[in-house]
This record gives sequence, C-alpha cells and structure tokens, in this order.
Amino acid sequence: MIDIDLDNSDEATIYKAFNVDGNEAEALNDSYLELYELIGRDAMLKLFKYFHGDKIDCPIRLYRPEFIADLAKQTNDRRERAKIARAGGYTVKFIEGMLRKRISEDESE
Repeated sequence: MIDIDLDNSDEATIYKAFNVDGNEAEALNDSYLELYELIGRDAMLKLFKYFHGDKIDCPIRLYRPEFIADLAKQTNDRRERAKIARAGGYTVKFIEGMLRKRISEDESE
C-alpha cells in the first residue's frame, strides 16, 4: 500500500513513493523520460512542477539579437563582428542592420 499525504508532499516525495527510481522507462511519459535522460531527475521534476500543462517553445537562438549587437558594437573590425554574430547564431548582416537602425533612431531623437 502506498501512503501519500497529498497536503504535504511534493513531486520528489511522490516519485519516491511510486518507486520510480530505476523504472523511469516504464513509469514516465515519453516527454518526461526524454527530459530525465537529458537533464536528470531533479531538473525534470522542477520543470514538471513549474511548467506541467504548458507548451514550452525553445527558440532556435539562445541569445537575444540586441545582446549580440551590443557585443558586436564593441569592435569596428567586421571580421570580429562576424565571429560574434555567428557565435550567437546570427549573420553579420543582420547584426549590422540592427546597429544601423539604432544609430538612425538615436539621430532622429
């Protein structure tokens, strides 16, 4: 018999009560099993606690273009700007376009 106090339990307690350790492939839904394999039990349970029921969209780029533009702005060397842009997942043309747009907006104020 499983004894669970629903008023005073969390996901980790229920995970333990259900004896999921070592039986993840049989116990977890496919999405959560994949998260478990990628990031581990504790991080998977934290994601479940805060986001279950929500659809999470993971953008293709980790960094905001404004952040990359600010980094690229620190150098006048186009090759260095290109390296910074590519490392952030953007093209140098796009980042330089953002910088030009900022300059024109600042001038119009």
